[in-house]
Amino acid sequence: MEPRRDIGAEGKRQGGTMPDEVDLRKGAATAPMPLSSPTRYVLGRFARQFADSAVSFDVILPDGNTQRFGPGEPEFRVIIRNRNGLRALTSVDEGRIGDAFIANDVDFDGDMLKLFELRGSMSDMHPIVTVWRFLQPLLLGQVSTNKKVISSHYDLDPQFFLKFLDPEQPIYTQGVYERDDEPLSEAALRKFAYVHERLRLKPGDHILEVGPGWGAWIKYASARGVKCTGISISQFSIDYLKGEAKRLGHDWELVYADLLEYQTDRKYDAVVIMGVIEHLPLYDRVLAKFMSMLKPGGNIFLDGVAHTKKYELSSYLAKHIFPGNHSFLVLHDFLSHVARTPLQVKEILDDRYSYYLTFQQWARNFDRNRDEVIRRFGESDFRRFRLYLWGAAYEFLSRSLGCYRMIIHYPGADRRA
Repeated sequence: MEPRRDIGAEGKRQGGTMPDEVDLRKGAATAPMPLSSPTRYVLGRFARQFADSAVSFDVILPDGNTQRFGPGEPEFRVIIRNRNGLRALTSVDEGRIGDAFIANDVDFDGDMLKLFELRGSMSDMHPIVTVWRFLQPLLLGQVSTNKKVISSHYDLDPQFFLKFLDPEQPIYTQGVYERDDEPLSEAALRKFAYVHERLRLKPGDHILEVGPGWGAWIKYASARGVKCTGISISQFSIDYLKGEAKRLGHDWELVYADLLEYQTDRKYDAVVIMGVIEHLPLYDRVLAKFMSMLKPGGNIFLDGVAHTKKYELSSYLAKHIFPGNHSFLVLHDFLSHVARTPLQVKEILDDRYSYYLTFQQWARNFDRNRDEVIRRFGESDFRRFRLYLWGAAYEFLSRSLGCYRMIIHYPGADRRA
């Protein structure tokens, strides 16, 4: 079969309009053809951009025809369902394509990690999204922005997150892997053991966890006789943990509070902040807060997703996952702020590859629970998080993102600068 010769630039056929939906069975069965001139015209800039793609994939057009890109057998398929999907794909703009995926105008199946190899050849220019990220904290203040951002991401039914987090150890940060094929639960327990040992915790110590999520770490610490306080600006997280505390018989203190506003006369033996520093880009204020809450001689465990540039974020993440002035951890910037305080960094470890393995497992869990997630929470949220989980896995694998964990010590009063 030859590709249709009568498709116009707007996706119209002579004598009719383009179907709204693709028949996937027909699309899968249609033999892929060399990229013809009419198809190049329909796919426009996309066809030109990827004519010599090193990654092999199929594009299924809304009329059911399949077009092959790359030198070999396809590793994934891009399915264009309608005109909106065609416009998004031909823009070669990752933000627009992401929007189209959430709207189900475009779909992907096959090797999702290979799919994201196309990102480097796409644009991502969305100035309004970018400007609004930084206007929010200026207009609303940092604390109000934090609450809005955290609510937009975390204030979903906890069961939504538990459909991709590890069911035994539901941490929303990286595990620490020794082997690629080990369960995430083992990697999580290895991380907890590291934190417990390096913070030198003992029964009767009292720790503060900033952003306790779904309680995996404080359950581990409580089982070892450590008293736990957790602060969060996700009411859903606080309510879930109160239910867990009652069910398990724990006396956790759970406080709805932003770290920057949290007030206490208590001095903690340690502070744990797992995967939350990305939401707290004002490092000077964060470090001052830590020192105000720690006993001299106390320790901090901190980890986070890292990038080399402050506030670097794709428009998709800024719009659909982490709005506001979210910033991945910029290690040199963070350490320069630490150097202006009495705090001492005792250890820094690189967890980039472990975070790749963690995100890959989350994405696989989510795909496995696809039908239940869509039934309970809707297709839009499933698609929104699916692209985020697989995209993040690729970013760690390709070294575009890093991850560090560290132990920071607060020396005794006699050693303060």
